[in-house]
Amino acid sequence: MEEEISLSELFSILKKRMSMIISLGLIGLIIAAAFTFFIATPQYNATTQILVNRTTESAEGIQLNDINTNVQMINTYKDIIKGPVILNEVKSKLGTDLTTNELSGKIEITTQESSQVFSLTVTDESPYEAAEIANAVADTFQNEIGNIMNVENVKIISEAVPNTKQIAPNNLLNLVIGLLVGLMLGVGIAFLLEFMDKTVRDERFITETLGWSVLGSVSEMSSDELHAEVKLKQPELNSRRTKSRV
Repeated sequence: MEEEISLSELFSILKKRMSMIISLGLIGLIIAAAFTFFIATPQYNATTQILVNRTTESAEGIQLNDINTNVQMINTYKDIIKGPVILNEVKSKLGTDLTTNELSGKIEITTQESSQVFSLTVTDESPYEAAEIANAVADTFQNEIGNIMNVENVKIISEAVPNTKQIAPNNLLNLVIGLLVGLMLGVGIAFLLEFMDKTVRDERFITETLGWSVLGSVSEMSSDELHAEVKLKQPELNSRRTKSRV
C-alpha cells in the first residue's frame, strides 16, 4: 500500500526544517552577491543608428518599391558589417588587439519592421570603448559600402555616445535568483531527509503499513514534564533521607 502524505504533513516537514531552508537561502544569496559584485564583469552598450535611403532621380521622388528595396538590403548590410571586410578596417583604425570574431561578437544589429533605419549596438566592458567601436564600425561601413556594392544609400543619423548605466549583470535579478535557488535547494533537501528517515513515528505505520498489532507504547517526556516530575519527587526523597538518618 502506497504511503500518502497530507498537506498538513508537508507543512510540518517544512516547519521542522525551516532553519536549514532559511540558512541555505541565505547562503545562495551570499554566493549570488559575491558573484555579482566581485566576479562578474559589468557590461555596457552604445548604439548608433543608420539610415538606408537610396537616392533617386525620378521626378516623383522615392517610390514604395524603393523603400522595400532599401529594407530588404538591410539584411545584406548586416552580414557585411559583421564580416572581415569592415571589421579588419575597424581593427586598423582603433589599433585594438581584438580578433575579427571577438569584434563581431560585440556587435548586435536590430531593425524594426518596414523601417529603413537600423541600430548598431556594441557591448563592451567599457562604455567609452563601446561607443568608440560603434562609431568606428558605422563610419567604416558608410565609407566602404560604396566600393563593395556600388551604392551610396547609407547615412549615419545618430552617433553612439557612452552609456555609463550597465546592462549586465542585473544585480537585483541575480540576488533574487540566488535566494530562490538556495530556498529551493533547502526545500528539496528537507523532503529528501524526511523521506530517507525510516524512524517509526506513530502507531498508524505499524497497524496500517506493517499490519502488526500494537501491544503497548512508551511515551517520551518533555523537558518541562521531566522537571515537574523531579520537583514532585524531591520532597519524598528528602523525607526518606531524613528517616534513614534517624
